[in-house]
Amino acid sequence: MARRLDIEVTSTRDDGSFTWRQAGAKAPKGVGASELLPANCKVGDVLRAEVEMDLDGATVTSVSVIKQRERNVTLLEITGSGVAFQPVTEVSTNKARRGEKRGDKRGAKGARGGRGERGARPGQPDGTNGDGRNGEGRNGGSRRQFTPPPPALTKRPRPTRLRAKSEHRQAVLDALKPEERVLAEVAIKGGVGALRVAVKEQNARLTKEGKPTINAGPLIDQMLELLPRLRVAEWRDTVDAVEKIIDTVDLRDLRSIVARSNDATLMKDASLNGKREELRLALKRREDEALSHWHEDLRAAVDVGRIVAALNMSGKPPKAGTPPSAEIKLRLVALTVEQLTPDATSDRWIVVLEALAFAPIHNDVVPT
Repeated sequence: MARRLDIEVTSTRDDGSFTWRQAGAKAPKGVGASELLPANCKVGDVLRAEVEMDLDGATVTSVSVIKQRERNVTLLEITGSGVAFQPVTEVSTNKARRGEKRGDKRGAKGARGGRGERGARPGQPDGTNGDGRNGEGRNGGSRRQFTPPPPALTKRPRPTRLRAKSEHRQAVLDALKPEERVLAEVAIKGGVGALRVAVKEQNARLTKEGKPTINAGPLIDQMLELLPRLRVAEWRDTVDAVEKIIDTVDLRDLRSIVARSNDATLMKDASLNGKREELRLALKRREDEALSHWHEDLRAAVDVGRIVAALNMSGKPPKAGTPPSAEIKLRLVALTVEQLTPDATSDRWIVVLEALAFAPIHNDVVPT
């Protein structure tokens, strides 16, 4: 499966290859062809690479330069009002003196005598209520009208991610000889690439100690003989796990298993043909169910006016490239145009346009 990684070039070799590792990490790492590197590339550069991960290790298929975003910063010059600055002097008063003055003022107020009972304020009923209300609210005022929340949509249960065990793979390891098991464990961790790295490190230590080095050729041939058995065992483990959750498993995991069943190594094993056909039929059934649910949920979102949810949903079909029905497409366009009006707020425009950018109808919407 191809992955996009940021890799760091750790060294270049005279044989036309280079070594790399994931930027900021020790693993994964590997060896690639120097012809993939861009011009003027040097050790320590961080690049964007497409990497194929399998039992044989990590293989770099393409390398490109990471594009740096340019920030256009516009600075505002503060010119000021032109008036000369006048400094202000502040004089603090002693707390004791401030307290005496405050006490004098309070005493002067107390000498004035009481005000007596307050009369009714203008606009109050009788003065009987201090708050001026007699259960009828404010005079001439109207309560704020709150927008009701949008209707809730039906939530589908989240799919179950696949977590396979290692029963068949462990059975293969237990049946191997001790020297074969060591090679098989290295193959599971990193494939042939990991074996080459391990032999190279061991040969470096042997050279320092003055001992003869190891020839990696026979070990690689022996590992290549073990790889088909390990791949079949690994696929059987995933099949056993997916059969238990075949109705709820994530379609991405199910598609991955079906795609791996077409591997040349697995095709040679006739005992896997039955399982392969069952998984293909199960994938077809699950894709049809997911597509039906997608159309139903999309129609429900349009019916209740959840335009943003409908736009987001229309851009994420269970099968890539599946368009909405013609009726739903027309209704989506009409509802979107109704939202993009001069009276709508800027925040509303932003939310709708962000959802519309990835929707299949973005070319059909023309705001009025």
